[in-house]
Amino acid sequence: MAHFDVNQIRYFHKLLVPNADFDSAFTFYYDETNNIRKFYVKERDFNSSFKSNFVLGGVVYHESKPDISKLFSSLNLQRSIQEVKLKYLAKGDFLSCLKSQKLNYFLIYLLENNIYIHYSNINLLYYSMVDIVDSALVNSEAATQLGLDFSNFLKDNLYKLAKLEIDSVVNLFYSFEYPNIKKESVLPFIDALLDLFEDYEDTIEFHIGLTSLKQILKESKKEESLPFIMDEEDYILLKNFSDFYSRPIYLFKNSTHIFDKEDSIESLLSKFVFKDGDKVLQSYSFENSKDNLYIQASDIFIGLVGKFSFFINTNSPADIESSIQNLSTYQLETLDIYLDLIKKSESKNFAFLHSIDSFEEKSKLKLLSQMRNK
Repeated sequence: MAHFDVNQIRYFHKLLVPNADFDSAFTFYYDETNNIRKFYVKERDFNSSFKSNFVLGGVVYHESKPDISKLFSSLNLQRSIQEVKLKYLAKGDFLSCLKSQKLNYFLIYLLENNIYIHYSNINLLYYSMVDIVDSALVNSEAATQLGLDFSNFLKDNLYKLAKLEIDSVVNLFYSFEYPNIKKESVLPFIDALLDLFEDYEDTIEFHIGLTSLKQILKESKKEESLPFIMDEEDYILLKNFSDFYSRPIYLFKNSTHIFDKEDSIESLLSKFVFKDGDKVLQSYSFENSKDNLYIQASDIFIGLVGKFSFFINTNSPADIESSIQNLSTYQLETLDIYLDLIKKSESKNFAFLHSIDSFEEKSKLKLLSQMRNK
């Protein structure tokens, strides 16, 4: 059983985002989408689609508990439904869901009441790639001094390249048992990775990023080391999602966290003891979603966020612009409410929204917000 003091971890997070409120006593409810348990590479593919993000989150409130029973009774769903999920309000992809009157009403209710949303949104492919850049930067003092923005810029370029060359990336990962590169394979791995750069590094979009990363990787060849992608498990890109479940518990140590009851997650978290100094934190619990409307509300919203992430990950900025221009007035209204709810929650507390994703994908959300004047 792992014991750790939450204050040590919180200290560094608070330095990174000094305007975020990690100290107030909030009440968080959680559900998740695309919980594939484990993400790994196979001979010709990943075990699950990398185009769908893992999203954990839901609704959150501060101080007085809002009554949402009226929300659910007003949805006029069939009485036989024992547990409300997104599929009972809206079906299809993200844009199709925007046609739903029930979803429209649900989002309006959250927007107009003392309810906020929160989430951790994890791009699985991006998450699987970033340790390559971080490993290379360890071997380059000059590049490290350029800071976090430069590091993220390199990661974004590598991610965009991976999407374009996904079959080659899968083959590369499988051939070298990534992320467990053996000492004798570091040089061949770097050479094989650099081979993927050739058709792109002279283009306007990739030139600065890939050329810079190429030089940094050459320094790693001299060291024969890529520390964060060695001494791991063969092929296992993400062993489990426990880090994302534990993160809000230790960051929001004064808050209450209520998760949908799931044995696998309960088992994972039981291996950790969260301590606030000498005091053991007992701030989280698991409840059956059938008995908890707040967890059901979390299912609805997080399911929608999952569909939104797939829409973002699978469309170019030009495609997104075209898609939005072709929406009906009603779809645009629902989209605006969705964006307003995110903005409202972000304004309440920047820390409510957590994302591990590339600048490429994040910029599409900004584009969408700009198009809708949000």
